[in-house]
Amino acid sequence: MSPARVLHPLGRSWFPAFLLMTLLWGFSFFFIAIALRSFAPSQVAFGRIVIGAVLLLAILAVRRIRPQLSRRQWLDIVVVGITLCAAPFLLNSTAQTYVTSVLAGLLNATMPLFTAIFVAILIPRERSDLRGMLGLLVGFLGIAVLLGVWQVGSASALGAGLILGATACYGFGTTFTRLRLSNTGLPPLVLPALQLASAAVVLVPFVAVAPPPTSLTWGPALALVGLGLGCTGLAYVLFWRVIAIAGATVAASSTYLIPLVSATLGVLALHERLDWYEPVGGVIVLLGVALTQHAACEARTSRPPSTSSARSPAGASRGREPRPAVSGA
Repeated sequence: MSPARVLHPLGRSWFPAFLLMTLLWGFSFFFIAIALRSFAPSQVAFGRIVIGAVLLLAILAVRRIRPQLSRRQWLDIVVVGITLCAAPFLLNSTAQTYVTSVLAGLLNATMPLFTAIFVAILIPRERSDLRGMLGLLVGFLGIAVLLGVWQVGSASALGAGLILGATACYGFGTTFTRLRLSNTGLPPLVLPALQLASAAVVLVPFVAVAPPPTSLTWGPALALVGLGLGCTGLAYVLFWRVIAIAGATVAASSTYLIPLVSATLGVLALHERLDWYEPVGGVIVLLGVALTQHAACEARTSRPPSTSSARSPAGASRGREPRPAVSGA
């Protein structure tokens, strides 16, 4: 990515792709809720992954892109496929059998908080300062408010725990990708395509033991197709387009808008209840995320230029943004 693209994001029209990407990821929680009416959680996760993988692999085939990977890179991609796709998609789908799509979407915004924690552990040179630590504290305070810890029940606590487990997977997977797969030189869509393909293989045993779909109707089936084609496949294509035009920071800012989309759909389309403390907690979480991300950006750009590119993630050198992992929602 050239510095000009990062510094002048308005030079090309990135906003339509950004807006559609945000809407698609916001719709994912709505589609999951509909799909769960007929499919088991593992079937929902597996279905969206397979459909998204087919779309991305088809694009690579049309473009005649055939990546050559080492054994180590394949192993790394499997780890990324598990932590960014298989595990979080399965956890999110299971969680929505216990909690509303509104709560699921709001809690999903905590992903950057867990990313900051894993960056501090695995990439110490980018450890945040006191402002970053304050952001983490504010963010986790927001989680407590968001959950209404003073009255949370066992079922909602289990669902919330599963979603937070999913966001923790996203945080680890994102950090691991920066450490292990940022210098591969692969075309942008190769990594998400291969991580989806590997995630599909990992989920086969879970699907094999799941009960067959019950009372299958058009609604859940179409929701699963929309989840795979739109929220998984097409959203990844748009994600990389936004990065290519406007930079990773702009692409990552969708974190602040996805909960708004998911909450609106949950209340208006699914008629879910929205308690007063859920939007309040969501705002506190996003404030914590903003503080954490700002501190992380400063930590990356203020590193001494003597840090060798061999030891740093691609694009993490001074003046450039690191190439991000793809997690989705």
